[in-house]
Amino acid sequence: MQNKPLNKSDWINDDLVKKRLDKVWEVEGDYFKACFEEVIVVLKAHHKKYKNQIKNRQFITRRYQSMIGAHGIGKTAINIGLCSDAALKDRKNGKATVKDHVFGYVSTSRIIVDAFLKNTDNENEQWYEEWLKENFHLWLVIEVSKKEHKSDNINRANQQSEESIDYDFKLKLNHYKEVSDLYLRDDFKINFKNLDYKNKLVESRKD
Repeated sequence: MQNKPLNKSDWINDDLVKKRLDKVWEVEGDYFKACFEEVIVVLKAHHKKYKNQIKNRQFITRRYQSMIGAHGIGKTAINIGLCSDAALKDRKNGKATVKDHVFGYVSTSRIIVDAFLKNTDNENEQWYEEWLKENFHLWLVIEVSKKEHKSDNINRANQQSEESIDYDFKLKLNHYKEVSDLYLRDDFKINFKNLDYKNKLVESRKD
């Protein structure tokens, strides 16, 4: 692991974090965009009929939590080796750990619906491609210990409210109330799966 822990309030701007995210986008970015386009198509249809009802909590949990929050980019999680100190120690001792979604499916869905609504009048219909490149970290996971993963230690209460998710609050890991220092594993190798299938999907969308 690194010699010092990542700054929890600014971990997303760490050079190695950005380097690993850039690698993910280089390999899978076109696939993410192809899958995310499916989300935009559905949101356009829903918005045409239901207007701003699509941002209601009931609509999001019933329709978007799985479609967008879980599968919006064609995979449920992006793992670049982010890991808490407690999880590193548990791994060393052969104990099971948990991969926690930094934002969660409901939060991610809400953030995307909000971005869509803000861009409904955008003349650039492909706005979402650049937006996704800047925001695909919404699917990142952090490996934590089983003890850290308990609800008393990671605050998930805001996912149950009617209010909009505070993106910056979660980005700064302020909801990680009782979670040990954050590291980026030196021994971690990004695992790219099913690239033949993903590349074929991208090619099929060019027709």
